[in-house]
Order: sequence, then structure tokens, then C-alpha cells
Amino acid sequence: MEPLARYGFRCATVGCWKGDRLVGGALFRSYTVPLAYATVTECLDGPIFLEWEGAWADGFVTGVEQLAKQAGSMAVVIRDCPQGEVHQDVIAAFRGRSHRIALTPGAADAVLPLEGRSIDQIRKGFNHGTRGRIRKAVAASLSVRHLTAPEDLERAYAAWIATATRKSFSDVRPWAGLEPVLRHVIDHGLGSVHGAFLNDQLLAAAFVVHVGKRATYVYGGYVDGAEKHSPSHVLQFEAIRESLERGMASYNFGMLISKGQEAGRGVDEFKLGFGAVPQRHLETLIWKRRPLLFGAIERLRKLGIGRRAEVLFKAMLIRRGNQE
Repeated sequence: MEPLARYGFRCATVGCWKGDRLVGGALFRSYTVPLAYATVTECLDGPIFLEWEGAWADGFVTGVEQLAKQAGSMAVVIRDCPQGEVHQDVIAAFRGRSHRIALTPGAADAVLPLEGRSIDQIRKGFNHGTRGRIRKAVAASLSVRHLTAPEDLERAYAAWIATATRKSFSDVRPWAGLEPVLRHVIDHGLGSVHGAFLNDQLLAAAFVVHVGKRATYVYGGYVDGAEKHSPSHVLQFEAIRESLERGMASYNFGMLISKGQEAGRGVDEFKLGFGAVPQRHLETLIWKRRPLLFGAIERLRKLGIGRRAEVLFKAMLIRRGNQE
């Protein structure tokens, strides 16, 4: 989270100790909501515990309360907790203090199981279109390489931004906030950036991280006009192969976004074409610390003017952060 500080994000942790041993906790980020003079505080993947006792939930919620007060939060959002028992105990602890909370359905990820399977078995699970596009890329002599040099990582980022622009995605970090993350992951063997090349021309790139036994596809994209060579398909195949060789139990393509609607359906079909299956996260917990203000902001965000204001505010933060 540290590289995002220049863009107005602040991070803090709530830890749980058993004697002198840290057994779990959560990483939170807070960002200011324009015109509200308040923040929203989020935990994106947690809390996470090595061991758990239900009695600890009350102390954890006390820590969240203190953090929310210090951050001036109108709401605290806890997403994608990986442990069902922890999740239920934390919900009960919030309710036990009469806090106003809401639970919303968790997102679904497209996850490809790897454990106990060979690359040939995995490939047989690809649909016909995916296998054909990989063959097409190989026949066109596309090659896949690890990207580590600063100039190559910038070229990869340009491919991601090109795709984000075409598909109207807005969640790719600005380069100044992402470059140190890529550098840390590569230098510490926590993942890879793969590039698909036609001769020496970079057509597409993918960023994959390895945490524990799970590989996760974070960013990907291709330059304008490269889709005729199917570079993204061969990139994913090589990333899956590397993840299998590194002993990963699963390969996570990330969130499914279409929810049955036309928008985003192509992206979801791409992920599911590799044999990935939907895996739903636990419910998102929202503590409405200042319910009237948070409700008004949420209603505004659903309006056209609210969405446009959000885009403009994000652009302003990026410009200001890039100047620091």
C-alpha cells in the first residue's frame, strides 16, 4: 500500500498477538471522499489468521473502531475474508456492539485448480477456442519472456493502459504507484511479469503474483491491433505453466465482472475458457459508522453526475500524485 500514499491513500494495520507471537490481523487503507470531509476505510483481503479463537473477535473489532476513529471514517468495508469462522465471529462481534452493518454478496473469482494435475491435463480442460488461439500464437512464432528491465516494464504498463482505455477500466494503478510494486515482486521472487513478443515487438504483457500456494493474475493487456495474434492466450498458458512448476495449487484469473450482463462478458469468457471455475468469496461486511452520510454518498455515486465526479476526482489525485 505504501506506494499509494502519494495519491491520498493511508494504510494502517490491526494485529492480533498471542503472547509475543503475531497470529493474524488485517491491512486497511483509507481514502478521502470529496465533499464529505470523511474517509472510507477498506480491508481488501482479510482479516487473515494463522490460528483463530472466537474470543479474539471482540478485541479485533476494538482495534477496527480505534482505526476508524483516527481515520475519520464514515464507513469501514471488509472484503474477501478467506476464513469462514473468522468472518462469522467478526460479524457477530460488530452486531454485539449494536453497530449498523450491512452484508452484500461477495464477488466471484475465476480459479483454475492446478494441484495434482499435469500441464497436459490442464490444457485438455481449455475450451476449443482457447486451444485454437494458443496454437495460432505458436504458429505465428510468438515468444514469451520474463520482463525485468525498467524499460520493458514500462512497455508492459503501456499495454495494460491500452487495454484499460479500450475497455473503459479505471482500476490500473498509475505508474509511479505501480512501478515499485513490480520491482519488489520481481526482486524478491514473489511473481513475474511476462511479455509476448513478435520478433522484438512487445504485443502483450501479464503480471502474476505467487502468494503461498496461490498464483494470481493481477494485470494484463495488449497493444492496439495485437489481438489478431492472440498474445494474451499464449501469455496465460505460459503463466499457468510457470505457476504449476513453482508448486502453486491454483491459478486465480481474478474477479468475474459481467454478472450475466453483456458488459464485461468477453473478459469473463476469456478467463473461463482456460477451464477456470467460479469461486465465490464470503460476503462483504460494511460497517456504516455514519450511516446518513454514507447513504447519501452511495446514492450520489449511482447517479450519472456522481460517476463523472468520481472519475474527475480520481484523475485529479493521479495528476497531483505524479507531481510529487
